[in-house]
Amino acid sequence: MKAFNLIEEPWIPVRRGVAVREVGLREALLEAHHLERIEAASPLVEVALTRLLLAVLHRAYQGPRSAREQAQIFSKGRFDSGVVTTYLDRWRDRFWLFHPTAPFWQVPDLPEDDPLPWTKLRPEFAAGNNPTLFDHTYDDAPPLASFAEAARSLAAHQTFTPGGLIRRYGVQSGVGAPLAVSAAFFAIGTNLFHTLTQALVPYDESDDHPIWETDPVVLSELEGDENKQPRKKVPLFGRTRIYTWLSRGVRLLNTGPGVRYMAYGPGVHPLTDRFYQDPMLAYAKQDKTGNLVPVRLRADKAFWRDFSALFPEEDAGLSPQTLESARLLQQQTGTRRALRIEVAGQVTDQAKVMEIRREIYPLPTHAKERALRIFVPRATQLADARAACLRKGGWQLARLLLSLSRDPDKQDVRALLESFPLLPYYWNRLGNAFGAFLEKLDESPDEAWDVWEARVREASEAAWAVTTKTVGTEARQLKAVQEAEKTWRTCLAKEARRERKG
Repeated sequence: MKAFNLIEEPWIPVRRGVAVREVGLREALLEAHHLERIEAASPLVEVALTRLLLAVLHRAYQGPRSAREQAQIFSKGRFDSGVVTTYLDRWRDRFWLFHPTAPFWQVPDLPEDDPLPWTKLRPEFAAGNNPTLFDHTYDDAPPLASFAEAARSLAAHQTFTPGGLIRRYGVQSGVGAPLAVSAAFFAIGTNLFHTLTQALVPYDESDDHPIWETDPVVLSELEGDENKQPRKKVPLFGRTRIYTWLSRGVRLLNTGPGVRYMAYGPGVHPLTDRFYQDPMLAYAKQDKTGNLVPVRLRADKAFWRDFSALFPEEDAGLSPQTLESARLLQQQTGTRRALRIEVAGQVTDQAKVMEIRREIYPLPTHAKERALRIFVPRATQLADARAACLRKGGWQLARLLLSLSRDPDKQDVRALLESFPLLPYYWNRLGNAFGAFLEKLDESPDEAWDVWEARVREASEAAWAVTTKTVGTEARQLKAVQEAEKTWRTCLAKEARRERKG
């Protein structure tokens, strides 16, 4: 039986002023100019819903085919209600969350005799192979999800689920979703209309269809072949196809008031014999193979320390098309609105999601591309060099402190060094200053650099001072601090000479 049509039913959380409420697809697009943003607690949900809305817009407008057409849409200040409504009405029957033959983004005939809890769709919940990140949900007693929550979780899962073992229907393991291990980037505008239009990168609609414009995938197409892979193999190519990729076979089970369980299985198998640039991704070229690989979030550091990946040298990688598009749109329309970059994604360890992150940074829109490619890498390189000196001094301090009682083992020295506030304090302080550096780049790159040098120096001095106050005040401890500081400052002097020569 049909239930919960995603075009009309409220399920997309949006902010308008101080109020947050849920809206359907139609209202999210037609009122986008009045809405501030998608307001999802999980960045995975926010990105997945953004990509879904973009897929609808690309197909409704059959473009934009050029930056000029994109600018024309932007200049209207709102999405064309006729274009959006005509398209959604045409495909309305494919947007039912529950449907006997074509449930949205699902497989209609998956058996329900071995169901899984719906919480497996979200890595925030402890279910199946998910480690406990934020809650203690159990497989045998999953909470009841509203239809809206189940729909959001379905979109996030199809967009982000990691690769891993499935062992269902003759398929051994599944390939990760399009954003399973990649960081996603897009520019945040002053309202949802601006955010979406800036990410509406010029588009060639040939050989591309979203999931609702294709025949529903059925179980027989997902059962394993002789290689234990799903029989249905689809080119990982085409923007709206990738934005609505069927990473896993899912059928939400309607219990009336909500969803507790789902039928679950493999999704379609991606064919990757040709490179396709996802507009939301940045790519770096591997030194050994020359292959372009998506930039990831790293567990050991905030993304700003890898920020130069967004402005690579020619032949070293690819910038996210969403950011290039936003900068170009600002310049074409003479707009000087402040833009911000959202960086979102997950840190994975094989099939496990270890961390989910959302980071926001200013986006320089009027600084020249050459300035960005020069000053952003220089800024992160300077920070790394000063951190290396801090680490060298900190290692010496830890070694000398442990030497007061015994001949220290390297592992013990490393453990003591990692217990110091030295590097965490340094990186946290610099992270707060990096946004101001980016904003200053739009005004004066040279002045931005001078201020950044000062901030790096201040952060380094402060981190050392905070750390040395924690080691004690006995004569032997003070002597260890004095000797370690010599090591640190000698390293700084050596780095300064190297920089002057460079």
